[in-house]
Amino acid sequence: MTPTVEIEATSATTARAQLAGAAVPPMELAATDDKNLAVVVHEFVRTIAVEQQAAVEVVYRTGKDTRFLTVGPDGKLTENAPSVPIPVAVADPEPAPAEPGSPAPAGPVTVAAESIPYEAPAQPVQATARPARAATPTARSVRPTDAATGPIGALPALSAPGVNPAANLPARIGMRGRLNAMLGLALAPKADSLEMRLRDAQATIAGPLPESAVITFVNLKGGVGKTPMSIALAETIAEYRGPATAACLDLGEIGGSFSDRVAVPPAAGHDAVSLLADLGQAPHQVRPSTLARYLTRQPNGSYALAGPAGAEAPLSFDDAATLGAILERHYDLMLADTGNSSHSGSWRWAITAAHTVVVPVPLRRDAAVAAQRTLTAISAVRPDVLARTVVVITDGPGDAPMVETEAVEAFTALGVSVCRMPFEPVFASGERIVLSQLRRETCDALTVLAATVTRIGSGAAG
Repeated sequence: MTPTVEIEATSATTARAQLAGAAVPPMELAATDDKNLAVVVHEFVRTIAVEQQAAVEVVYRTGKDTRFLTVGPDGKLTENAPSVPIPVAVADPEPAPAEPGSPAPAGPVTVAAESIPYEAPAQPVQATARPARAATPTARSVRPTDAATGPIGALPALSAPGVNPAANLPARIGMRGRLNAMLGLALAPKADSLEMRLRDAQATIAGPLPESAVITFVNLKGGVGKTPMSIALAETIAEYRGPATAACLDLGEIGGSFSDRVAVPPAAGHDAVSLLADLGQAPHQVRPSTLARYLTRQPNGSYALAGPAGAEAPLSFDDAATLGAILERHYDLMLADTGNSSHSGSWRWAITAAHTVVVPVPLRRDAAVAAQRTLTAISAVRPDVLARTVVVITDGPGDAPMVETEAVEAFTALGVSVCRMPFEPVFASGERIVLSQLRRETCDALTVLAATVTRIGSGAAG
């Protein structure tokens, strides 16, 4: 049956569209400064026709009359009689005058002929054609009789193409997402849309990583957002890579804010110092169930290991290396939140073991200068890691835009990548980091950042 859209002009510049026979709310259309209402209605109906690959019948009602139109996928508009009964039109008491005229029967016949191409769109779903082709016997698949041995030779050719399942899903945000939700359509997002970039980023996050992968967050100045960004990024990676794949490790100074920023705070004895005291002598023999006593699971599935809150001395290089040896056996990825001293042993281990380094930098002169000193300190410990360093410029109150140009030029001169993060009130307020409570723009930026560091880390030699 040809799809039918009922459109009622509610004023000279607005109209209400409803897909006949669909249990979806109507959609409001409105003229713009450069498009009158007729153009807006025509583009709206043509979008539906292109998606359905068939002509769409339109019942267009104004205060003066009712017109029956047909709009094809090419945008061609014709006026004729409807091919399906319209409930409102049946109530019109003037069917008799239309009978003497012979053109009336010709209308439905013409539209009925166009309904054949509308049935044809079901044919492009040629999912049945692929199994038929795969089942075609070949010289290799006919010879064996055992299903476990015969088809194996053909499997690599059949399963080789990589497919991102999310790429074929209908749009959920933007104008196309609204059309899908309101009219029951399945419009795909545009290739260059934000939704497609986010889907590609999510697929990258779930991709392969090198063994013992470490993402290190550094800046020799405190209060720049290292801790909230490391916690939020661990939760973002766990959301798209899977639970229990990422662990966030607190390598900061004694009395840091890590335990105060994680969504689920650690209980007494659930920290790095207790883990080292109990299990540090045999790091390669720690069982997952035993390790779980010292880490704290966060809402999205990442795990947090608090630092030396009540210890007498900060973690040494060997302490950090032992923690890394334990965690790498149970998690795909470690995210290390560091302190403010480049002379700390745990800081130097985090740089030495890093596959990717993230440097948060607010748009303030002192933070930018500290970030430049941080990059110099990184280069002194491990020069090659600068090529895998990402500077994240974070927006916020008190920003000095004039600093951005100078800072970006200085960072890029050192060969590091630079990206931006929108202002996030939860980061600045000191509250606990719960991913579901962050702004949508922040979550999108975290997804892109997670994909960026994952892509950089996957190319690292180790």
